[in-house]
Amino acid sequence: MDSGHKDTEVKYTESPKYQCLEFLRKNSVELYLAYCGREICEAGHTYGPAVRQEYLLHYVISGKGTFTADGKTTELGAHDAFLIMPEETTVYRADAKEPWSYVWAAFDGIRAYECLEHAGFSAEQRVGHFEQEEALTACVDAMLAAHQLTYANDLVRQSQLALFLAGMIREYQTSHNTRQQFNDYHRQEYADYAAAYIEQNYHKDISVNDMCSYIGITRSYLTKIFKQVHHVSPYDYLLGVRMNKASLLLQTTALPIKQIAEMVGYKDALVFSKAFKQKIGTSPRAFRDSSATLVLSHTKNA
Repeated sequence: MDSGHKDTEVKYTESPKYQCLEFLRKNSVELYLAYCGREICEAGHTYGPAVRQEYLLHYVISGKGTFTADGKTTELGAHDAFLIMPEETTVYRADAKEPWSYVWAAFDGIRAYECLEHAGFSAEQRVGHFEQEEALTACVDAMLAAHQLTYANDLVRQSQLALFLAGMIREYQTSHNTRQQFNDYHRQEYADYAAAYIEQNYHKDISVNDMCSYIGITRSYLTKIFKQVHHVSPYDYLLGVRMNKASLLLQTTALPIKQIAEMVGYKDALVFSKAFKQKIGTSPRAFRDSSATLVLSHTKNA
């Protein structure tokens, strides 16, 4: 297969032993499919030395072969996958007696390497093993079937690429018991996701456990990474957001305290008042009745 063609037309090739969809238009900056295909290789069939512009994953359905990257040759068989990195020279060769058949998907985007990392691949680790043959090959077949250039098919190919990668990620994390340590996103993204969830839902009766259930991680893990990123616990962050909103409403409106309590996520006005006093240092009523005075000074405090 040659992916170096610079034509502006998308190319779809189909024969009894070979299917390939190439030169797809870039339709996302995050993650997009460049080309995909499947092939039943002839004995000893060799591709390369060649250089790719995108990340390229081959998944072996049957047979055997070898993959050479960065001077290292690896023997592969059924249900193995191998990764080709952009801008590197690689060679792969079908076995002379039991030639392999495989499917492939080439993709790129700002999330491409992140997805690969979650599936166990890296610049140092190019080979993985995945037993979900039926699910993974079905994704590539669906991409190939959606070769007509319509908006709907663009979405089909994009979704099938995501499912293809998600299947590998799920199997890798399950088989390597990495969910607790690696999860589905990086630490920063998890913590930011939780913070965004709070900002969007502080007015509801939510708890830290609700956040964990929504995001899909344990409370202890969320608390750990949230403190590392935001330097407070998720509960203190939620409390801070609620009290900041309540303070603004107390200062700028004449709404009853009970209504303000409900607007920041408290069904019980007494519980709200207790939390407000704990955080702000005074009751909601006293806070509303107080007036701030600006003091100007030319002297630096010691």
